[in-house]
Amino acid sequence: MKITCFYRIFLLNLLFVSLNSYAVGDTTSVEKNDSWKFKFSAEISPQVYYDTRQVLSAREDELLFYPLPVVMDSEGNDLNAQPSLNMLAITSRLGLKIQSPDVLGAKTTGFLEADFSGSTNSGINMFRLRHAYVNMEWRTSELLVGQYWTPLVLPEIMPGTRPLNMGVPFHPYSRYVQARFLQHIGDFELIGVAAFQLDNKSSGPDGMNTQYLRHSCIPELTLQLRYNTDRVFVGAAYNLLVLQPRAFVVDSLSNTYKTNTKFTSHAFSVFGKYNFNKWAIKMQSVLGDNMDAHLLMGGYAESPLDYITHEYKYEPYGCLTAWVDFGRTAGKWRPGIFCGYAKNIGFKNAIDNDWNIYGRGIDIDFLWRVQPRIGFYPTDFLNVFAEIEYTVANYGENPDKHYHYNSSYSVANTRFILSLVYFFNRYKVH
Repeated sequence: MKITCFYRIFLLNLLFVSLNSYAVGDTTSVEKNDSWKFKFSAEISPQVYYDTRQVLSAREDELLFYPLPVVMDSEGNDLNAQPSLNMLAITSRLGLKIQSPDVLGAKTTGFLEADFSGSTNSGINMFRLRHAYVNMEWRTSELLVGQYWTPLVLPEIMPGTRPLNMGVPFHPYSRYVQARFLQHIGDFELIGVAAFQLDNKSSGPDGMNTQYLRHSCIPELTLQLRYNTDRVFVGAAYNLLVLQPRAFVVDSLSNTYKTNTKFTSHAFSVFGKYNFNKWAIKMQSVLGDNMDAHLLMGGYAESPLDYITHEYKYEPYGCLTAWVDFGRTAGKWRPGIFCGYAKNIGFKNAIDNDWNIYGRGIDIDFLWRVQPRIGFYPTDFLNVFAEIEYTVANYGENPDKHYHYNSSYSVANTRFILSLVYFFNRYKVH
């Protein structure tokens, strides 16, 4: 009941602030615009990559998570110690920015962007929607509605890496359909978001699926506070997720019963960026439960069915991630390095061996990555990047009932990456 009340209060306040901005109009905030403007953008980005080991991945291995564990054949050979070479251009994209006449005193713009990576592995090379939103900007506030980055992904501090994974599974990387309200308070910004899953889904009894969030009838909610100047950008965020993994249950006698059992997961994030001379330092840490929809590690456990109450119990699985990215501009060259660390925290309450576990990376104790890069910018419209991505996964052994591992072994993968990016009218997403 307390959780439901919190959500109602959050949504009512978000709606009230939004409607108040509509009513006031802030007509002096932006220059009045009475015309339509269209700006097309395009990016072609082929990429070749070589792995020294088989990896957990998506999109023909281009979206890499971490190396797979040791699996021995009958003669003691590791089946996953198999190198791989591939080349793709699926991240090539098209975009359209639309500026319309002002609405309710707000500068109103829309943005559409799609690439060819597909929304699933089987849909690779098919057109996939990335961003589709309308943004209304007054003098001190903004309202964005549509598909956009989740609040745990901040364009202002995106890692400088070029591969599709963008620091995954250390850096969150997902887009949700959402309503987002931003209030400027001097150099501070307060953001409230109510979001729904689409391409990025939670795990559960029916695989990766949006229905667990949809059946809860409660959007994923985030509050974010940040301080933003030309040189310094810092902030913190709190995320609340409620899932209902099942709409009905079936007992051992094949009797079917309706159920509406829900559980709640929490996440906290701190982040920052500092610009000095020609250097930029970006960093972020996330501590949260059940974070697999954000392409991090995590998930939850489900107890056996209670045949008296016809309900399951749920226990979220926690993970801590941290990353830092250093980048420098030196003429036509832009060197940099990305470093990431992720540690599974396990279950707060003990579970038994007969519980079902859903999620990603539950069998891993910790991960780390070092990824140096060099970018070459011969022109404003053509860039070349070379990177080495070294990722180590420590697979846990002998877990206790909280899934804290008593021992582990490590496997490593080295990925060599060469990228070419050719574009025109590149539009920095809002």
